Amino acid sequence: MLTRRRLLTLLALAGLGVVGAGGLGVGRTYQFQINRHRRVLRGLDRPLRVVQLSDLHYGPWVHAASVRAWVRAANAEQPDLIVITGDLIESGLRLEWLKDAFRVATPDLQDLLLELGKLRAPLGVYSIWGNHDNGLPAVKRFLGQRLPRQGIEVLSNQGLWVRDDLYLSGVDDYWEEEANPKVSLAGYRAGKASLALAHNPDFWDFYQGLPVNLVLSGHTHGGQVYLPGVGAPWTPSYYGQSYLGGWYSPGYSPASPPVPGFVSRGLGMTLLPLRINAPAELVVFDFIPEG
Repeated sequence: MLTRRRLLTLLALAGLGVVGAGGLGVGRTYQFQINRHRRVLRGLDRPLRVVQLSDLHYGPWVHAASVRAWVRAANAEQPDLIVITGDLIESGLRLEWLKDAFRVATPDLQDLLLELGKLRAPLGVYSIWGNHDNGLPAVKRFLGQRLPRQGIEVLSNQGLWVRDDLYLSGVDDYWEEEANPKVSLAGYRAGKASLALAHNPDFWDFYQGLPVNLVLSGHTHGGQVYLPGVGAPWTPSYYGQSYLGGWYSPGYSPASPPVPGFVSRGLGMTLLPLRINAPAELVVFDFIPEG
């Protein structure tokens, strides 16, 4: 049976040869882009800079050095607000033969907490859970208890006013079946900006009719492996390749999201340390008021 893991493994191993032959090497996987976007966010009274980190997948392939580089880059942008849209850890690498073959070593979670604790933004640092976080319940509990001590608040079906003109909300992961956007928006007051965090863009469907100006997501990694003429051979989305990354407006894609959304390609990777034509990204948003 050709499972997702086996498919990605075969593609990755084949891709290593292709990428290596092109002189790019696996090291390119650990490079990341800083992509900046300027957009109107209805309801704001004054400009707002938000940095989004997503899909860190800290674990066998992503260690403290990578997180340290992302944190430094995020802080250098001098954001008003920092958000992390899920998958702080990697839970997918469970095949013992793969661990043995690549001599995988899982890094210390304390190092992850130490590095993330260096994130700085005057309006705060907020995170949500992703499917990989939920895949390791004990680790999720460990992080859930300690992230607040590092100045990072986890929004799990919760919302709050981070500024008098901005309501920030976040839900648990879609696949956990405990995500509740209505509860997360209970404190919202009409007329102001509403920014939501949801790891999986498939979940945007559940924001139909709710007061949200924009949803930020990750999850799909831009496909992680994107082949010319083929696209992404596998994506963790009910909508196939519709949500690989970037901006989405209602009715724009085959998925036709009911609310505007943005999908980050994320920073880490799952299964193998490989990205092909789907570079990692740290996203900087400069939101401005209407008019």
